Amino acid sequence: MHYDRPNQPPADLAQLASRFRIFAGTEAEETSPLYHQLALTVAEDLDLLTLAAHVQPGQPPANMLLGAVHYLLLKNPAQELARFFPDLTPAPCALDAAPGVFRAFCLAHWDAIVDLLRTRLVQTNELRRCAYLLPAFSHIAGQARQPLALIEVGASAGLNLLFDRYAYRYALSEAVIGAGAPTSSVEIDAACRAIPGAALPLSVPVIARRVGIDLNPVDLADDDAYAWLRALIWPEHHDRVQRLAAARALWLAAPPMLVQGDAVEALPALLDAVPEDVAPVVFHTHVLNQFTPVAAEALEALFRGHAAHRPIYRFGNDLGGGTPKQYVLRLRVHAGDAVQETILGQADGHARQIEWRASLPA
Repeated sequence: MHYDRPNQPPADLAQLASRFRIFAGTEAEETSPLYHQLALTVAEDLDLLTLAAHVQPGQPPANMLLGAVHYLLLKNPAQELARFFPDLTPAPCALDAAPGVFRAFCLAHWDAIVDLLRTRLVQTNELRRCAYLLPAFSHIAGQARQPLALIEVGASAGLNLLFDRYAYRYALSEAVIGAGAPTSSVEIDAACRAIPGAALPLSVPVIARRVGIDLNPVDLADDDAYAWLRALIWPEHHDRVQRLAAARALWLAAPPMLVQGDAVEALPALLDAVPEDVAPVVFHTHVLNQFTPVAAEALEALFRGHAAHRPIYRFGNDLGGGTPKQYVLRLRVHAGDAVQETILGQADGHARQIEWRASLPA
C-alpha cells in the first residue's frame, strides 16, 4: 500500500518535535550517540516528523521510528545507513554524516516504515530490569510470608517473568555479589548502592504461578516477532542483544503463560484464581505511560475493589515521581480501603545503576 504524504504537517508537530528532543537529551544521550543524533535530526525536519506522526496512540514515537528503521536495516544491512550502526558494521562512520543518510533512507522507505509504525508496538523486554525485580520480589515475599503469584501487566514476551532463571552480579560496596541461578546462560549485571540502613534482599522467592498480560503478546518462537524485539535494542547495546538471544533460548525451553487482552479486563479473573495461601503480586515497568487517564483510573479502581478481600501487592517503576533519567521503584500494598506505599529504591531506565532504599520487612 502507498501512503501519500500530507501537504501540511499535523497540527501537533511542535509537540512531537519536543518529544524527540526530550528523548535525545534524557534517554539516548548517555548510552546511544547515534540515536541521540538521529532524534535531534527528526526534531528539526518536517518530513521526518510527519513520518513519525503515523505512530499509534500511546506509543513512544522516537522508539518506534528508530526501531522501525533499525528493523529494516537488520533485514538488509547492505544499505548505506547501516554503516553508521555499531551493531551492523565493525567500524561505524562518523556521526556528522548520519543525518542526511538517515533522512534519505526514511524518505526512500516511507511506506515500509509507516506500515511498521501503524502495526507494531514498543514491547522491549529490558532484562536488566530484573536486577531490581529480584530484590523487589524478595522483599515482598519477606513481607507476605507466602509464595508469590506474579502477574505482569504489559509483559511483551514475558521474559521478566522468568527472572529466577537468570544469574545476577551486583557491584555493591566495592564487592560483587552473585544471586539467582549461578549457571544460567543469561547474566545480568548492575551497579548497586544501598543507602545507610537499607538491606538488599537477594534470596529467590518461591513462585507459585506466573502469568503475563499484553495487548499483543510476543511469541518468541516466531522469528519475525523476535526480529522486532531485537530491532528495539539500541545499536550500541551489544550486551542487551546477547542477553536477549540467551533469554529466548530459555523461553523456548519453557515459555511462561501469556494472556492476550486489556489489563483491566483480564486482571480480575487472574486475581480470583490465586489461592488463598499465595500472595498476588501485580507488577509493571515502563507501561503506565501508555495508559489513557481513563484506563489508569480503571486499573486503580480494580485494585481497590479486589483489596477488600485480600492484600494485593503492586510494584512498578512507573508509579510516579523521579525524573526521566531516574525512576522510583514503588511498592504499594492494597489491603481493604488502605494503601501502604514503600519506596524500595530508584534506578535508571535500563537499570544499569540501582539505589536501594528499603530495609528488610519486620
